[in-house]
Amino acid sequence: MNQKINQSNAHELCNYYQQSEKSICLVVNDNKEAKFITNELSLYLNNYEVNHFPENEILPYDHFSTPESILIDRFKILNSLSSKKNILITTVKNLFEIYPTVGFFESVKTFNVGDELSINNLEEILNSLNYSKTNKIDGINQYSLRGGIADIYTPIYKNPLRVEMFDDRIESIRYFDPDSQLSINKIDSFNISKGSIPTLDKLSIKIFKDNWREYFQHNDERLCEIFQKLSNGINSEGSEIYLPFFLKNHSNFFDLFDDYKFLKITSGLNKAANEYQKFIYQRYEDENIDSQRPILKPQDMFISKEIVNSHLEKIELLNINESDSFPYNNFIDLQNSIMDDDKRKIILSTSISSEYELLVKKFMPNINEITNVYSAQIGLNLINSKVTRPYYSKKNNLLIAHREFFIDTYVDHEEKNTSFRSKQDKSIMFDKGDLVIHESYGLGRYEGLEVVTANNISNEYIKIIYSSNESLYVPLRSIDLVSKYHKNLDLESVQLDSLSSTKWLKNKEKATKRAYDHAAEILDIESRRQVAESAVLRISDKDFLKFNDEFPYKETDDQLQAVNSIRKDISLIKPMNRVLCGDVGFGKTEVAMRAAYIAVHSNKQAIVLCPSTVLADQHYESFIERFKSFPVNIRLMTRHTKVINKKDIVEKFNNNNIDIIIGTHALFTSGIKFKNTGLLIVDEEHKFGIKQKDVIKSKQENIHILYLSATPIPRTMNFIFSGLKEFSFLHTPPKNRISIKSFLKVQSQQLIKEAISREKSRGGQCFIVQNDISKMRILKEEIQKLLPNLNIGIAHGKLNKQDISDVMTGFDIGELDVLICTTIVEMGLDIPNANTIIILDSQNFGLSQLHQLRGRVGRSAKQGYCYFLIPVPDLSKIARDRLDSIIRLSKLGSGFFIAQEDLEIRGGGEMLGDKQSGHINSVGINLYLSMLKNALNKFKKNDEKDLIQTEINFYDSTYISDTYLPSALERLKIYKSINNINNIDELKLISSNLEDRCGPLPDEVSNLISNAHISLLIKETGILKITSSSVKTSLLLSTKIKKDIFDRILTLVTKEPNNYSINKDNKFIIDKEESCITKRRNMVFNLINEII
Repeated sequence: MNQKINQSNAHELCNYYQQSEKSICLVVNDNKEAKFITNELSLYLNNYEVNHFPENEILPYDHFSTPESILIDRFKILNSLSSKKNILITTVKNLFEIYPTVGFFESVKTFNVGDELSINNLEEILNSLNYSKTNKIDGINQYSLRGGIADIYTPIYKNPLRVEMFDDRIESIRYFDPDSQLSINKIDSFNISKGSIPTLDKLSIKIFKDNWREYFQHNDERLCEIFQKLSNGINSEGSEIYLPFFLKNHSNFFDLFDDYKFLKITSGLNKAANEYQKFIYQRYEDENIDSQRPILKPQDMFISKEIVNSHLEKIELLNINESDSFPYNNFIDLQNSIMDDDKRKIILSTSISSEYELLVKKFMPNINEITNVYSAQIGLNLINSKVTRPYYSKKNNLLIAHREFFIDTYVDHEEKNTSFRSKQDKSIMFDKGDLVIHESYGLGRYEGLEVVTANNISNEYIKIIYSSNESLYVPLRSIDLVSKYHKNLDLESVQLDSLSSTKWLKNKEKATKRAYDHAAEILDIESRRQVAESAVLRISDKDFLKFNDEFPYKETDDQLQAVNSIRKDISLIKPMNRVLCGDVGFGKTEVAMRAAYIAVHSNKQAIVLCPSTVLADQHYESFIERFKSFPVNIRLMTRHTKVINKKDIVEKFNNNNIDIIIGTHALFTSGIKFKNTGLLIVDEEHKFGIKQKDVIKSKQENIHILYLSATPIPRTMNFIFSGLKEFSFLHTPPKNRISIKSFLKVQSQQLIKEAISREKSRGGQCFIVQNDISKMRILKEEIQKLLPNLNIGIAHGKLNKQDISDVMTGFDIGELDVLICTTIVEMGLDIPNANTIIILDSQNFGLSQLHQLRGRVGRSAKQGYCYFLIPVPDLSKIARDRLDSIIRLSKLGSGFFIAQEDLEIRGGGEMLGDKQSGHINSVGINLYLSMLKNALNKFKKNDEKDLIQTEINFYDSTYISDTYLPSALERLKIYKSINNINNIDELKLISSNLEDRCGPLPDEVSNLISNAHISLLIKETGILKITSSSVKTSLLLSTKIKKDIFDRILTLVTKEPNNYSINKDNKFIIDKEESCITKRRNMVFNLINEII
């Protein structure tokens, strides 16, 4: 193996470090080398002794800002310069940056539990450091206040802080998850530093404005958007181009790390510095074309190469003793060479837990599990580490090899799903100004939440404005009667309903009638499926666990819930018909594999249907890898399979000699028989047309079906909402996944050049989607002229199998920098190193398709970028609305919402033709589907189940104040959650989460929770309403009250007629005077528990 790619540099550096009294800074050529050495040093040293100072991942004069994760890593290093001795790894690129002085990054103050500190004093400190106040923290340099709790996101910690004060003293300090907003763990103290570069305090803004005006005397500041935003204290994307204007004094990299001993391992750093300065000047020429975005000259924006080179010349060159050439070409050859009594000191490593366990099993008991190189013994040793390069020394008889290094060359290879972020909230909330439907009053405009006080009792209401500016105040217990309304894009405008008109009731009546007709049609389809009998697929927990234990990642709760639901479905004789929805990378394939394993274990066959040969090939590789430890025969059949091989595969499948077959829809015209097929998995179900699905269904009425999709088509969503398909939703993204930055831009060569250059500069790759095959060759030539050193490939469905395979393999292993392709890339390709996608003519794509394409990037811990490019600014209204939606819905896990919005804006009339679409437009999709469910219930059970809303009223305040939880949207979510609870554990969780986020429950919130508890107790008992005043308490009883409960009430009335009675209005009266509301509430609790 080539000498240059081994880890001897790290080995020698570690020896030097241990003999040095000072911290060391190693300068290397590029980020990839820096990451490798950082990983390799971690084999020898403790994690706190090794730091990687990351590159900013933006171009000189970029339109983007440094990703937040990079800022956090840099702040943390610069904030702890005075700590213990360590090794810092950096690159030549970082030496050209201008930085604030070292004092900028130091902590302003340290706070401990028990210290005296008021909320007001803390807020003054945060404001002086230019932190932004917000209702809910979602990024660094922010803080929020709720009563006695302050949330702070300072960049020197990986997680934001939650500081709880009581009586002007710090009572507790804890980290919390910014996604779930829930606490993680407690700490004893915390530091505060400045939160951003630059800081936008008044003095800094004045310095910036003065410097900008002096430098750009001939430019009109009114036309410069970045200037205007920064002048008003608003940080702007790409504002780093004016960073020098904020700094009275600045530092270079060597100034910041003045106490470090600088080293280099190659004499070629000057060449890298010269090349980077050329790149800076080229970028200046490219970007110095916009008078509305003037930029500084390179000599004023960056450290010059003369200064950088003078420092590099003075740096000591580390003397590297050459190691011996690594004697093996791959990891398997090395494994096969290992003997039980091996006299070498062999260290095998991997970053994937399942591979670690396989190596332990394979070599037990002759294996020693270690945590660093120094604890290795003669023989075989195993360590869990990030990707490192191989190392071999005859002299020391030492050999080190990392499994993943021999698979690919991505230094960032890591176990992606070791832990997970919070769930994406599936409920649809509304913002001020949204159109909403109230079930009883029709279409209005949501105006927010408003506290209304009557008789000295305050409560919060939903305010909706109707025609002629009429206002409706909806009690929050009735929040389920209000739903969001998306108007069909074909409709020019909508007319708000009037509270004094009967038009709404007539529209609702017509829609209800149509829902009953619709339900009858649905049940006619379902009845034909109900008579079919499918195979019972079952597996013991013990056997299932063997397969599950091979999964290299930790499952999410969503995945486990989906697996359990599917396992239950396929264990029944009724054919399963389930949709599994989840964004790309959320774990749908693993759930499908477990279902397939159960089918095979039950002596049945499984079919995996894919919409493209590319996706079929990828699934085949994934299934082979996942099932490698089990005796399962898996085959692939696509249009590229030779005729003679197809015949062999079909014959073997029909003779039950193949367990799982993976292919495209051609499987259904190939002569395959389904007599022993137990499970059909349809991946990317949205890519199949209705006719294709009908062909599939005609072949197998008695087969369990599992559909996989990130964005189910409207027809499927309609089936889900009507209850005709079961539904599982994976809504928990991987922990380190970052939302993709999405942009809608007019296409230009400069923009394409910048996007590709940025990705290339950080070692990544790019997709360019061009659906017109005839334009691909010209596009490639244009990009090659812009960036001559790029390796560019082309892929589309009309290429032959070998050409597609060669291009895809080249892109997968990193030989290609850019892949120009059609929407073939949409279908499930997983390239973690590709984190920029450019979609040309994006106005021609559907909403779900755009989301699928965007999901091809951002599948690692790196920031992903997606450009939706259009040829001209003026688009049709439908295309503009569609593109606006995709930009707005850019958070992780948005696929379900995009599918729902697609269903709503397209009218939702695809399930049984467009008969019902007019009614959906008149009442809104959410209400129509509610009507449909109601009608289905009546037909199925001969019992129309109306939405029964229990009302609990103790004539006191029951709401969440804006001082306790400032965000109206968050309060709305809490109200919705309380309304939808199914058991007491869910209510306790809501209560504890509120306490964690906002502090002890105030009386009005405690009352709200208590009322919800009572409502839960009387749910489905026949008790409709409870009102309690100081004079008496009454329970309104339904005519359908449960007999045993009514009997107990009668017993109470008979035994204590002076205290209890039932009046002619069917109210159960408790004649007990009690002025204390708390005592009355406890009395009602006890009474309810007694009678139910």
